[in-house]
Amino acid sequence: MKINIFSFFLVFSISLGFSQQSKSDFYSSLVGKDSLVDYVLRNRDKFHLQFIVTDIERDEDGNEVFKSFDFSTNEYFYPASMVKLPTAIATMEMLDSMQIQKECFVKMNKDVSCGSNAFADLTQKQNISIGTALEDMLSISDNYYYSMFFHMITPLKLNDFLLNHQITNSMIYSSFSGCPRGKDVETNSFSLIDAEGKTLFSQEKTLLDSSKYMYRLPFMDSKLVGKYQLENGKKMEKPYDFNYHLDYPLKDIHSTVFRLVFPQHFNSSERFDLSSNSRKFLLKCMANYPREMQNKSYHNIKQYPDNYYKYAIIGNNNELASSGRYRTFSKIGIAYGFVTESAYVVDFVNRKDFLFSVSLYVNADETINDGTYEYEKIARPFIANFTRIIQEQLSKPMENSSLYSFEYFKMIQEIMQAN
Repeated sequence: MKINIFSFFLVFSISLGFSQQSKSDFYSSLVGKDSLVDYVLRNRDKFHLQFIVTDIERDEDGNEVFKSFDFSTNEYFYPASMVKLPTAIATMEMLDSMQIQKECFVKMNKDVSCGSNAFADLTQKQNISIGTALEDMLSISDNYYYSMFFHMITPLKLNDFLLNHQITNSMIYSSFSGCPRGKDVETNSFSLIDAEGKTLFSQEKTLLDSSKYMYRLPFMDSKLVGKYQLENGKKMEKPYDFNYHLDYPLKDIHSTVFRLVFPQHFNSSERFDLSSNSRKFLLKCMANYPREMQNKSYHNIKQYPDNYYKYAIIGNNNELASSGRYRTFSKIGIAYGFVTESAYVVDFVNRKDFLFSVSLYVNADETINDGTYEYEKIARPFIANFTRIIQEQLSKPMENSSLYSFEYFKMIQEIMQAN
């Protein structure tokens, strides 16, 4: 009998090593520790707050035991750069299936007339390896490379990838190149070329007819957000329409990170078809600080500090990054006032880890596109303080699993040294 293991752990818990803490008790334990956290929790509706926490314990045989506290809702939020993570995974799956190394180069043509083709121009001007582009996309959230990989995978294959792995409520049918949404989606032709100039793979221009996917994106009033929007420099009294935009719910986001970190706890159809090296590479990209990237243009720590896109745990405290105590294998999406982050948080000192996903909306003036959002005032410190409080409330490592914990966290550290 086929068992959806993620759903099983999300709804139930295996009690080995856990106190019998209820969902309501867990929520109550997060209150009264920090004034900003309390303010956001008291105003969950205002901030459109959703979050999921998965605690992780290990028994004496080294088996992971999970308990999830799910405070997600069905409310729409704009996922922004969060969609780069499944796009990266789908890209590595494609390369692994064709036995093509990530060191190959992309040469992309400009067949599509809508929007900007700047991402294709980049590939013609220089040899950009897929590995470098993927790292830039995940570690520093480069938008050009997301559009490039969207064209490489194609929207049809990308969404089939999600459905085939039972990530069923996510719909990624647009890049960041500025093409109109809800229409036929075209992608550029391209070739993959090795270091000797040999063409390893070529793909022609593709077209996905809108009738093939728009049925999945019915118009919803709930996707009309805010009271005002800035349009051509003029403030208009109407909400911003997120219909036909990217759709990547928090449960799917959490599930994506969960199965990337712990693939052994999912059945074969849900597991990503990645080689061990490809999986470790993606995790390293998620954990990188800018100074650790291959692209040395991001090594300027004043311009790209360790906390550049690290809200969970690290937040405004760069000393937590340099201390070596924590690693957050994370991806963040920030746009239109929406902030979403999903992270696998590792505490090497206490040999403790957990999974955390959160989304909130910080737009006090309720105006979309005016560039005035409370990312630094509310979102960053809230997520940082909230994850630190959460860690304090989670179960402690079992004393009799210390040897296994040592070996496991040593392995996690070794991922950071992989190429």
